[in-house]
Order: sequence, then structure tokens, then C-alpha cells
Amino acid sequence: MLIIFILKGAVVMVFPKKPYSKEEIIDRLEEYARLDADPYSGKLFTIAFESGSEELRELLHRAFTMYMDKNILDITEFRSAIKLEKDIIDIAKSLMNADEEAVGTFTFGGTESVFLAVKAARDTFFIKKGFQIPEIVMPVTGHPCYDKAAEYMGLKVVRVPVDPETLEGNPDAIKEAVTDNTAMLVGSVPNWPFGTLDPIKEFAEIAEEKQVWFHVDACVGGFVLPFLKQLGEPIPDFDFTIPGVSSISMDPHKYAYSSIGASIILFRKSFNKMLSQYVNLRWPGYPIVNPGVLSSRSAGSIAATWAALHYQGEPGYLDLARKLIKARNLVLDGLKKLHFNIMGSPRSPVVAFSSEEVDIFQLSDEMLNKGWFLLPQRGIREMEIPRSVHLTVTPIHEQSSGQFITDLKQAKEAVSKAPPSEIGEMAKGFGMIMGLTAGEMDYEALRQIMNKLEGYIEGYGPELLKAFGLEDGLPQEMAMLNELFDALPPEIMELLVNYVVIEIYRKGL
Repeated sequence: MLIIFILKGAVVMVFPKKPYSKEEIIDRLEEYARLDADPYSGKLFTIAFESGSEELRELLHRAFTMYMDKNILDITEFRSAIKLEKDIIDIAKSLMNADEEAVGTFTFGGTESVFLAVKAARDTFFIKKGFQIPEIVMPVTGHPCYDKAAEYMGLKVVRVPVDPETLEGNPDAIKEAVTDNTAMLVGSVPNWPFGTLDPIKEFAEIAEEKQVWFHVDACVGGFVLPFLKQLGEPIPDFDFTIPGVSSISMDPHKYAYSSIGASIILFRKSFNKMLSQYVNLRWPGYPIVNPGVLSSRSAGSIAATWAALHYQGEPGYLDLARKLIKARNLVLDGLKKLHFNIMGSPRSPVVAFSSEEVDIFQLSDEMLNKGWFLLPQRGIREMEIPRSVHLTVTPIHEQSSGQFITDLKQAKEAVSKAPPSEIGEMAKGFGMIMGLTAGEMDYEALRQIMNKLEGYIEGYGPELLKAFGLEDGLPQEMAMLNELFDALPPEIMELLVNYVVIEIYRKGL
């Protein structure tokens, strides 16, 4: 049995003195999963990319299991991984219209692909200009994984405003932000918050003129936009046919419907990939050769991705793209009839909407009560980007979009009839008490806070958890937390969330 004891309200388990039976293990896993969302339900508009095909799902599970115990840290032991990866990269290259010189790497998520692109761009910058702090210039809608890569590898991110109407990247703003320190430009097709497409051709022209690395983030769109384009959707070119594009990232675990996580980074030139890899022959052990960030890696995701691409083929992905178009249009029509504001002009399967009639955060909670999982977004007040709700539309939503709109209508009516919430004012008041407003935080203030942070957390951490209703874990309804995210400066909220997440995982709540 597992020995358990209580520590500051958390149940702590020590190493089991007696093994569980198979039945006990399955029962415990099912118990832990009882509050999980069902990724196959058609009620998730979040990070679940569901094709709706049980046959595909069963095939992926089998392929993953066949290869999951093969550690491709050493390709001399499991050479099948080389063949599988080559096939996958070749398919990705064909979708992105790459020539024979282009090469790629299979990674285990879009963030890892971005890390490799950032490293290659950074090292290219060092080769050309010597050692100084390089910068990444990108629209404000670019994914935070670039900030993460910059924090790990010593770069600086410069985010510029997007067009306030289209929510697409602004080439003039990008060009103005480029300096001698710029190592990389980034454009997204689409961006995650709103599903709009940055003008890749215009960005690439700037990159060529300024002689800087240009990365196309097609993590969301790489395996769907080419098929939407074949079906007549107005998708502009964004691939290697455009001079100036240095690298492209694309995720099979999104709209190729492979297992999580699976991503690809493509480089226009072999030398670019050399700068992304890690090789070490300086120690007395085996040669370290890491094409990606990770060393030990299961071949399961590679096998599942290979299976998905070959099982679906071009006809299968075109059929899923047709379902996507139908589902997206049904959702958009329903949102317009309910008088929600569509963010930009979505040409991808990602849709976002805002409202001047009801509180978006409360609406998301009301929909959660009906079993729908949405992603509320705080927006950026200073750039006149309002709060919104992000919807990741997938083929399974062709079946559930009608019910979604019906439930959304009821949720909107319920929220509009509810008395005004005090949550927003409470959150704003908390910000005022702290004497902070968004945009006022500078590096010196942040440095002083960080110097005192450990003492603050020891003294006030438990009280903060209690005040935010987090002492027993994450609440189902998130409106209050979302209001806090919106009311406090991001630098402060990031520190608080950092602490809260550690405590939630420590307690297993």
C-alpha cells in the first residue's frame, strides 16, 4: 500500500511498500481523471485537435505503442526512426514547397521547434556581427514561446502593434523596429489568439532587405492551410516559394491530428540546421548528437505521426479540411447572429470573438457549466485589443457546432440577466492597493521586487492562495482569476501565477 500523511493540507504519498494490482492502478487512474475534459467529446474549443475519426485514433494508439519503448537518443540502436523521420520531413517539405537543399528536424512540440530556429538565428547573428544581445522582432500576437526561447538563450524580444482592424502584423511597424541588433523576424500563419494571418511576403521582403533571419510560425497552420487553399479558401503564399523565408515550424499534433507532441522545424539550408543541433565529443562517454533540445526521446510520437500522414493522405486531409470550413462557417454565422464581434477576418480554423454586451469572462464560465471548454483572452487595453474568447475549430465541431451556438445563446442571456459582478471591481481595487497599473513596471522596479520575493512568498503566499480561492486547487470557474490577470501588470501577475502553479502541483490539487 501507499503510505500517506498530511503536510500543510496536502496529501503526500511516499514510495509504495506494496505494489498495486493492475485493477487498483486502473481504478486510481480513472479516479484521478474524473474531472478531466473529454478530448473526444466535441465540446473543447481549446488545445484539443480532434479529427472525429475513431479509426485514426485507434491506429495512432497502436503505432505509438509499437515504438514507445524505442529511445532515439541512439539512432544506431533504433534505425527505423531515421526512416520514419525522413518520410515525415519529406512530406512537410512538399507542403511548404521546399527544394532539395532544405532539411528538417522532428521535435516534440512547437516550442522545441521554435527553440531550434531561435538558436540557429542567434548563432547566425553572432557569426555575422559578433557577441552582443540579439533581438527578435515580431507582432504582439506572436506566441510566448519566443519570449521563452529568448529568456533561455539570452535574446531580447521586441513586440510591435498589429493592425487594429485586421489584427494582422503591420509591415511598417516591423520595419521600423528592426535595428542593427535584430537577429530574427517572426510572422505567424495564423497567430494563436485570433487566427489571422501575418503578411508573410511583406515581412520576408523586409528580412531580405535588412539581411536578417525570417521565421514563419506555421505551427497551427502548416498542416491545414495548404489544404484550405486547395479548396479555394483565400490563403496567401507563406512557404519557401517566398525568398527571404529562412525557417518554418509546423505541428502535426495540431491539424495533422497526430499524437501529442509532434512538431517539425524546416530550414532552407543545411548549414542553418547545423547551427540548431548540439554535438559533444569532449567527454569520455558516448558521442552526444542531439538534433533537437531533448536527448532521450520515445519514437512513439514519430511513429504515430508517420501513421497519421500516411493513413489520411492528401484525400483524407482534404476531406477533413472541408469539414473544418463547414464547422468554422457555422460557428461564425452563429456568432454574428448573436451579435458577437468577430476579431479580424479569420481565414484559418481559429476564431475569436468579443462582446460589448456581456462580460466575456463570465460567459466562458457559464459555458463551462454547460460542458463547453473555451479559452478567454485578456486582450491588451493599451493597444485597444479587447477581451475575447478564442475558439480552436476542429473537424469534430461539424457535428457539435449547432448545439454550441444554442448553448451560447442561453449563456449570453443568463449572463446579461445576472446582477453586475463585483469581481472586476475587486480585481481593479487589488491593483490599486498594490499601487500598480499596467505599463508602469520597469526593470528596476521588477529587480527590487525579485530581491524581496522569497520573503514575501514565505510570509504572504498562503494568504494569497486563500484570498484568490486557490488553497484547494484551481477552481472550475475562472472569471475571478481572469479579472486579476487583466487588472494587474503582467510582470506582477506572472510572479503570482508562478508561485500558485508550484503550490498546486506540490499539493496535487
